[in-house]
Amino acid sequence: LGEGAADRLRADPWQLLHVTGVRPEQADGFARALLGAESRPDDERRGRAFAVWLLEQAALAGHTSLEASALTAALAQRGVPDADAALQSALAEGEALVFQDALEEPGAPAAAPNAEGDGEEDESGEERPVRLLVGLERYALAEESLADGLGRLINSAPGEDVPAEDWERVAAPARGSAGELVRAVSGHGLVLHSGGAASRAEPALLLAGARALGLRAWAA
Repeated sequence: LGEGAADRLRADPWQLLHVTGVRPEQADGFARALLGAESRPDDERRGRAFAVWLLEQAALAGHTSLEASALTAALAQRGVPDADAALQSALAEGEALVFQDALEEPGAPAAAPNAEGDGEEDESGEERPVRLLVGLERYALAEESLADGLGRLINSAPGEDVPAEDWERVAAPARGSAGELVRAVSGHGLVLHSGGAASRAEPALLLAGARALGLRAWAA
């Protein structure tokens, strides 16, 4: 908590949750010891701190945002009497951000998450269904920066004029995800490939196929 930690904890004992490894029940015990009878489950500071803690735990598990409904459900499980109020308090204090993510419909183009309060509209001007996502500001800014960097990388890549049917000849003999990798590379400037040791053969197949098509291809 840095300098002034004592003053911060006296003002809000649930700030203890910002310390790595501290659990909600430990923060509750600290608050009871400090506040006595004034420590209540419906304390606004408690609900706000629990909301931030849950978002941090989700981020550690690989989820940099949660659906608002999932977050309020988790708050209720943690004994927060008014989970909606706790979420609103975290948003009002700037400790979390809310986004609108348009739900994909068959045949509809994908839309990027929107941090504004306005609804999503498709090309015809009709409002599209959305889900509300909540995340911590630092992760939202990091993802935005990453997206900008990836966009620049994609736009800087020189295009290769290879007919789709040539790529399909490479992909057709491949099985499963190997063929999907070839098809993805044929239509996108940047592709992320992940997997265990068994998946290492897939980029090798891709490189061999690209070279067979006369493209310059390297592996590192």
